[in-house]
Amino acid sequence: MSSDKDYQRARSLALRYLSYRDRSEAETAEYLGKKGCEDTCRDRALAFLKEHNYLNDRRFAEHWARSRVQNKQFGRYRVQQELIGKGLARDLVEETLDDVYGTVDERDLARAVVDKKLPALRDLDPAKRKRRLAGLLQRKGFSGDIIYQVLE
Repeated sequence: MSSDKDYQRARSLALRYLSYRDRSEAETAEYLGKKGCEDTCRDRALAFLKEHNYLNDRRFAEHWARSRVQNKQFGRYRVQQELIGKGLARDLVEETLDDVYGTVDERDLARAVVDKKLPALRDLDPAKRKRRLAGLLQRKGFSGDIIYQVLE
């Protein structure tokens, strides 16, 4: 009886947690663990969520990567680190990034970041401006190759 009650609580907590936005399975499991749910109840709740398609790592990775590219203009490496940090499998992350960045030209994305930041850096000498832009692009997750191409 108590176990069934704990399962209902875990399921309810997870559904509420997922109602705000999509989450990865690892994030949801960690959340339930922090809320004091036992492993068996947590596993049952996660199985229920996956079975009813409330929890889907592939869908989450796709949504997360696309939103980071569109809204934050992040490069491939930054999005990759975020997805891995959210507990997703490396092969799933690579597949997702190939899909998302297959439709996006990273150079154009990096140029948009530079164009947005450039007015604030107009007064700096060219070497300092280039250094700052390179640092910005690196923090945004662009490769050295793309940074070099955009800033030259």
